Amino acid sequence: MDKKRFADPALCDRPYRLLHDTRDVPEALDRLTADGFGGIVTNADWHTGADDPGQYLLEEEDFSRLDRVIGACRERGMGVWLYDECGYPSASADGLTMLGHPEYEARGFTELPGEGAGTVYRRPDTFEKIIFACLNDGTPVPFDGNHAEGADKIYAVRPVFEGSHAQKCGWGPRHYPNLLDRRAMAAFIRCTYDRYFDKTKEFGAFEAVFTDEPSLMSGYVNCGVPMPYAFLPWAEEMPEVFRRMHGRELTEDLPVLFSREERFEAGKRRFWQTVAAMMNDAFFERIGRWCDEHGTVFSGHCLLEEGLSMHVPLYGDLLKQLKSLRYPGVDMLTGDPEAYKRSPIDYAMACRYAGGAARMTGKTERVMVEICPLPQTRGMKEFTFAEERGTMDLIFRAGINHINSYLTPERLNGEFPHYAAIYGRSAYMLRGSRWTGRIGMLCPTGTAQGVYFPDKIGVNSGAALPEAIRQIEGTMRSLNLAVAEAGLDYTMVDEAWIAEADCADGVLSANGLEIEALLLPAVRWIDPAAADRLASFAAGGGLVLWVGCAPEGLAETVTDVTRAVSALKDRIGYGLSIAAEKSGCLFVTPCEKEGRRMWYLVNSSPEENRVEIGGDAPYEVWHTFTGDVNRDRAFTMPPYSSVFVTES
Repeated sequence: MDKKRFADPALCDRPYRLLHDTRDVPEALDRLTADGFGGIVTNADWHTGADDPGQYLLEEEDFSRLDRVIGACRERGMGVWLYDECGYPSASADGLTMLGHPEYEARGFTELPGEGAGTVYRRPDTFEKIIFACLNDGTPVPFDGNHAEGADKIYAVRPVFEGSHAQKCGWGPRHYPNLLDRRAMAAFIRCTYDRYFDKTKEFGAFEAVFTDEPSLMSGYVNCGVPMPYAFLPWAEEMPEVFRRMHGRELTEDLPVLFSREERFEAGKRRFWQTVAAMMNDAFFERIGRWCDEHGTVFSGHCLLEEGLSMHVPLYGDLLKQLKSLRYPGVDMLTGDPEAYKRSPIDYAMACRYAGGAARMTGKTERVMVEICPLPQTRGMKEFTFAEERGTMDLIFRAGINHINSYLTPERLNGEFPHYAAIYGRSAYMLRGSRWTGRIGMLCPTGTAQGVYFPDKIGVNSGAALPEAIRQIEGTMRSLNLAVAEAGLDYTMVDEAWIAEADCADGVLSANGLEIEALLLPAVRWIDPAAADRLASFAAGGGLVLWVGCAPEGLAETVTDVTRAVSALKDRIGYGLSIAAEKSGCLFVTPCEKEGRRMWYLVNSSPEENRVEIGGDAPYEVWHTFTGDVNRDRAFTMPPYSSVFVTES
């Protein structure tokens, strides 16, 4: 570990600035480097001003200007990422993806009431076609695209726009393509990725591509007014994909998908597994391969990552999508560490999902956060330098190690160079390290998929939720903070990782991640392959803690948050004796770097915290706040600050 680089972080370690308007380069780059930035995330001109004629991605001069920007960055040693959209959400190419192809628009299907025996139902003009019709018990009745005979339930398809993120996003309304449709996503790749590659001479300088909040549109977002219908996502290929994956017809499961009964339905689980697989195949995995083949890296973040209740309608399975990113990422909308730790918005869990995806796949080289702390969350009062520090340390201990910033220097009143240096130091220490916390928490996506039902208002605007999902989210939130306050750390894992991990001597291991204690928060159903692996894990001495509830017949003991954390403390130790004046505010994350043990200590208190390292082993203390490295065993940590303790 290089003490000079720690004291004065390299540009590649420092935050990158999201810079969409590059007209005053190189002057802007000089200002950015003076403020402590190490690179930028940029794009071809968006042409959003009334005095700025032209169209995104269609002007040759825009690519020439982009080449000049990249060249200016290269001269200064700055890094460059490519932003893949005009505004957000990514995938529309500002309308080019769907140009001439209305069939590419996002579609959903809903359940409509029929009038039963002896009636003929006629398709409403607002729908494109009927895809199934049946009796209340699911028995099919005769139907075609326009009519159904004697039906109690009719399932019909139409484009989804009103009430969706396509209409309600902060960038403005714009019709949006179907992320389940391979043809639509091929069009997005052609008019965006291929065009950047063909037209940008300096394309090889892009370290990564940033995709921003692509999602399904069938789940309403930012929509507090009830819409006429509740939708589920649809693509023409879905019945065939469902048949291949599950060996049965999609129509056999349609009647349970809109049910609001509080019980797990295998048909719902199968449907959302299919959605997740189709989305991953058409968008995340496909663009990831394109980036690999063209010498860059796929990164970015998803929409409303914070809550499991949003993962299902927007992605089917968020962790599946994040695991396909080479640099998994997350968005962060707060600069308040107390909100991060305790808000029901679950900011902390959003970071845990991204960090867990990286650790499960071994893709920990870069794990990105887009910081966009909105002062509106506090009545337009800005977050302080100390609060921004406190939030970022908590984000980094979740597994993040790269910042793409919308936080501008002027908002920190002259402290941004110090902020950039602190997190350049933290990034340097965390990159190339391996997390060794040995505690996993299952993300119960399978349970959520099996109980989810769609609603007529936004998933983030008060939509009705199954109690099972509410219990999961509350249990995870409580465990997240309780584990940290106990001086321990965990990582998120999913059922797929558990099922595929090696299991020996009470340890699950895969891709450099090792787990010997596993928290299962309010899990009501688990994949049989994962359940079998858990049984082997427990039989070999692994610690399995079912918290809140467990699948019927699968667990002899169910515990609560307090007793679960007590059991973890009895089982897991991190090999460092620490005494802190405010012990519950000193959060510890253990790692290994360059063959040496390392502990990331975060003072999550708004007050100073006196800390003493015990034992006789020689240690070095790397202070991120100052850049100093010393062997002092006792030291005072400033409010909302961090140090790294390493074996020397």
